[in-house]
Amino acid sequence: MSRQDDALSDRKYPRVKESCDLKFHVIADAEPPAERQGGTAVNISGGGMCFSSDHEVEPGVMIAVEMKLSHLPTPVVSLGRVVWCERAQGTAGFDVGVEFWWIGWSDEAAQSKMLKYVNEKLDELGIDDTGQPS
Repeated sequence: MSRQDDALSDRKYPRVKESCDLKFHVIADAEPPAERQGGTAVNISGGGMCFSSDHEVEPGVMIAVEMKLSHLPTPVVSLGRVVWCERAQGTAGFDVGVEFWWIGWSDEAAQSKMLKYVNEKLDELGIDDTGQPS
């Protein structure tokens, strides 16, 4: 069983499949961050996300992530801790699991739309907000 599979059983929040481009950078110290890296979201929840990247990211480091979701008017910016990173099957890239520590939106309308979007996806899947079948 992969580390990703182990993480599935420990989740507090259900995840929804979401594909969007994102940019991230490792926050190492008080120095200006290195150049941002690109990636693609695979899934997202209220507590974290999985994204694919061409770059390996060390578990335990803090990263800043900026996501542009098509249904939101402004980018979603988050700060998170990398929980796991493993080679993606069949590619030269990596899958990266992130636990959100902070998520910010430019305005409350965007935050409300994100919450509504996740709830609608869960309703479509027949899952309640605890991750159980409704």
